[in-house]
Parts: sequence; structure tokens; C-alpha cells
Amino acid sequence: MKKVIVKRLVYTNGAGEDHIGGYEYDGNLTNDNILGSVYELGKTRWIGNQLWLIRNNIPAYRIHVETFYQYQKSWYDLLYDAIRRALK
Repeated sequence: MKKVIVKRLVYTNGAGEDHIGGYEYDGNLTNDNILGSVYELGKTRWIGNQLWLIRNNIPAYRIHVETFYQYQKSWYDLLYDAIRRALK
């Protein structure tokens, strides 16, 4: 198995509930690059060094980046599975 690093946006509201974004970013990108690509004038605002989603001029969600690991089969694992299926 091969371990692949991906990054996703995580939205945290005032109650501490996390919502994970649906889009995966390359693990080689920096967190600042990812947050900079999401920044929209009028919809988000930098408060200190944190990016916030704004609703009715009130910060509603803090946006940050977290790293996730995915395990993908290597070519050897795929070949082994194909041979095992063929022998059944």
C-alpha cells in the first residue's frame, strides 16, 4: 500500500463543530496557498492570521487546512489481487 497525503479545508463554527470540505488539495501545497485560493473579497476575511467565512458581517466559520492520509494500492497489490481473483 502506498500512503498519499491530501489536504482539505475544515470549517469550524463557534460551537466547535467541524465540517470537512469536499475538495482535496495536493499534499505538496502549503496551507497559505490553499487558504489564499479560497479567499473571496466580501465573503471571507482575514482576522489576525486566520481566515473566517463571513455571514451578515459576523464571522461564522473559521477556515483552516488539515492533512489527511489515503492508502492506495500499488501496482504490485493490484497485480496480486488480479491473480488471486483469476485463481478462484
